[in-house]
Amino acid sequence: PIYAITMIISAQQRLLTLSCGSQINVNPTPLRRDDDNSPWCYTFSVSPVIIDDDVRSSTLPPRANFLATQVWPSSRIASTIIEQYLDPSWKVCELGCGPGLPSLTAAMKGSEVIATDLDECALEMVEAAAREQGFLIDQRFQTQQFDLTSRQNVLPDADLYVMSDVFESSNVAESAAYHVQSILSKNSNSQSKRRVWVFAQSDRAQRETFLDVMREAYDETLEWSLNQNPDLDSELWLCDLDETAVEYN
Repeated sequence: PIYAITMIISAQQRLLTLSCGSQINVNPTPLRRDDDNSPWCYTFSVSPVIIDDDVRSSTLPPRANFLATQVWPSSRIASTIIEQYLDPSWKVCELGCGPGLPSLTAAMKGSEVIATDLDECALEMVEAAAREQGFLIDQRFQTQQFDLTSRQNVLPDADLYVMSDVFESSNVAESAAYHVQSILSKNSNSQSKRRVWVFAQSDRAQRETFLDVMREAYDETLEWSLNQNPDLDSELWLCDLDETAVEYN
């Protein structure tokens, strides 16, 4: 079970005690700065915290992935689009959620959410942020460990699946394509439509591996789209984004 405990040090810093006993320094990272109503997540900080004049450094526990503890540009774009376009009646499942900003944004919109990742540390950060924002009260927000590279695992059922910059290797890209195909194949035998939104920066080489597999198995005309207005009736949307154009305000 996940039971991360948060100690508030200042408006900018927290000390998070993980279920394994490790303590890590985290910062609340909002989608929009200077907005008290903005969704936010925790991100790991290498900066030490000072508690009663005691300086405490921060290191991740063994096997934790630093990349899974940071908010990347595609995650911000995904969160912004979710905030603008998500139907709150949709159940959302985020794959490779990391700190989970898109998941937490969906929860703030009122959706039922399952945030998944292989990294247990990232999931504890997500759950701690969800708890502080009041999303765990009615059990509409859940975290679940899920290995995207395993083709034996079965994904939770949802109306919308979200991935943002998960293509860190060719293995992940190919397996992600497998899971997307598996999700969309269920639409032919179901009255409810499952949708997949995939966000990736244009400089991510392995995203083309994902695209090649999807073209071969799903649609040979598939392309990344620069249009950031999703077609809510479409079952698959691949959002192309330019890292230099992402706003951090």
